[in-house]
This record gives sequence, structure tokens and C-alpha cells, in this order.
Amino acid sequence: MKLSARDGKAFFSKPDTSKAGVLIYGPDAMRTSMRRKELIDALTGPNADEEMRLARISAAELRKDGAMLLDAVKAQGFFPGPRVAFAEDVADGLAKTIIAALDDWQPGDATIVVTAGQLTPRSALRKAFETRKDVVAIAIYSDPPGRDEVEAELKKAGI
Repeated sequence: MKLSARDGKAFFSKPDTSKAGVLIYGPDAMRTSMRRKELIDALTGPNADEEMRLARISAAELRKDGAMLLDAVKAQGFFPGPRVAFAEDVADGLAKTIIAALDDWQPGDATIVVTAGQLTPRSALRKAFETRKDVVAIAIYSDPPGRDEVEAELKKAGI
């Protein structure tokens, strides 16, 4: 399911935990990274990494071991709480691996968060996330922050 920029902003702060995965993509790596952090914190809380509820997988690692993502999705943690399997800087070459993990996802498994650079509308990865109802695709554009974004950041900073 493709979310608009406005709906995407709301989703980052209060994500739908019933979704198997989220694709965040766009040309600005810094903005994509900031939104990814916001999403993961909203899904798991800020201490997920220390509590071993966050599995980070680079695209290079995933290319070497395609089962790594599915293993992270199905793994049971030592600490209670929601888990996230995060695949970073993924490109279309890994679309089949990501889709296979999404196909095997069951409620209670880790949420799959995928980040990518700019993807064309014909991208296999983008199409997979935009056409399925159990996942979300959100594009991050290089537009300057709007008034609402600036106000939200100021409020978060306590100003």
C-alpha cells in the first residue's frame, strides 16, 4: 500500500503494527535515515537495540546470505516486546529475498523495515510494497520541511 507524504508522516509517529513491513525510499539518504529511526523507535521504543529486539542487516550481508532476513524475522528475542528486522540500502536485486520474507511473515514476527535509495515506478521492490495490502511504501522527497514539520521538531525539542 502506497502512502502519501501527509499520511506517511502520521504513520511514522504512530505505525500500524499489523503491517508485515515498511519500505522507506528516496534520493535523500539523511531524510530516509531520520524517518527510519523515527519509525523503528515508534514500533519498538528507543531501547530496542540494547534489548536485542532490532536486527540490522546491510544489503551486502543479505546478498551473501539470503536467509538472514527471514531468520531475523522469525527469531525470538530474550526480552519481551515488538521486534524489527531492518534491511538497509536495499536495491531491486534483493527484491525476491525481501518478498519471500514478506510472504512467510506471520503475526507476532518482527516487522520488516526496508530502506532504499531512489526507486523508479517500475522497480520490483517498489511495486511489491505498493501493491500488497499487508505492507506500506513511503517515498521521502527532497522537499524542504514544511511549517508543520518545523513546528513538530521544535515541539519535540521543547522549544
